[in-house]
Amino acid sequence: MKRLLASLALTLLGACGADANEKTAGPQLPPLQLAPFLPTLKQLEAEMPAPDEAAQRELREYADIALGIVEAEERIKGRVERSLLEHPDAWWTLEPALEDDNVAVRRRAAWLAGRSGQSILQFPLLQRLKYEADPEAVVWVADALQRLGNDTGLSWLGSAMNSEATAELAGRQAIAICQQRGVEVSEQPTWEELQAAMQRLDEQWRATGVGGAPDVGPPDGKQLEARVARRLATTEKTFLRPIDDARYVLNRSGVLALPLLERTLNASEPYLRTIALQVLTELGRCARPAGGAVTALLADPLTASYATRALGELGYAEALPYVRPRLDAIDSEQRSEAARALGLLGDEQSRGALLAHMQDASETLDVRVSAAFGLCCLGEQAEAERFLAEREAKQDYHGPTLTHLRERIAARSR
Repeated sequence: MKRLLASLALTLLGACGADANEKTAGPQLPPLQLAPFLPTLKQLEAEMPAPDEAAQRELREYADIALGIVEAEERIKGRVERSLLEHPDAWWTLEPALEDDNVAVRRRAAWLAGRSGQSILQFPLLQRLKYEADPEAVVWVADALQRLGNDTGLSWLGSAMNSEATAELAGRQAIAICQQRGVEVSEQPTWEELQAAMQRLDEQWRATGVGGAPDVGPPDGKQLEARVARRLATTEKTFLRPIDDARYVLNRSGVLALPLLERTLNASEPYLRTIALQVLTELGRCARPAGGAVTALLADPLTASYATRALGELGYAEALPYVRPRLDAIDSEQRSEAARALGLLGDEQSRGALLAHMQDASETLDVRVSAAFGLCCLGEQAEAERFLAEREAKQDYHGPTLTHLRERIAARSR
């Protein structure tokens, strides 16, 4: 009976998808070629490299001294520290140290990670950034990330300058970053000047997904695939925390995860396609190379709305001929996402259609608000501005969403 109901549900869903495609007639999309991908992810995860037992023992001994767990005289400590940092598998012992219960060990582990040159440590450092409660440790994690090619932490350094406890440390690191990257600041810069410099570098990072620190080597390919695969595979289960952790890390990984994310878009497992689209949406413009694969999913009734949103955030204007018809889709969620995407893609051709949807009192409020946002993205639009202001005054729409849309509009006008 359950199988019969499931079959009927899928038949109805397919019919709805067909109706939606008929309503949103446009250029023909290529047929979907989906295949099971979870087994591939699990195989990649299982191929995670690890040092042999002798190297593991050696690394533990190094780490105990370098992390200050075992006392040693300074001469020996310096020699051991150099040996650890030069070891090709230093990541193996530094990664668990980032999760140590002792905050002093976590601070030291972040410091060592940043100087190890092992860019694969970006992934555990991003995880630590999410959960670290010690303000000084956060600063060391942020600095380690930028040293290894991930500028996610620069905004955290800027925030740390607002706290008396961490301002001096964060300021010193910001000055060093500016000097290293050729960013001009005053001889004695103010906190505001340094924060502005970190913000500019952060914007570059968001646009490119590539950190600005010089001479950063790429992560080991097998390790990289294994770590990204492990994060994606966690979505097989419905435990919220691991899924949230996966999204947090991958959303901040820049271009490193793009190759495997793009492959995941062809997964027959809908939850894998969904998580890949959600991460690509958060990555934004730096994920533009995946635009073609995302466009293909407009033919998928289960993930078409996610794909529409992603195309707008990626700035993939090549998809406009496929996105425009979705402004008249039967599904209101697709209409709403299409309105936003058309604005983000700067599609002047759709200005009249967006205005008509915003003015249509019979249209859902979600679609009307998205249409107003799309119009504002296209340039000064007094009627759309008034419409959004009216929603704020009447409080008849989700406040945080309106605030977010306002911030997006303001950012585009700068």
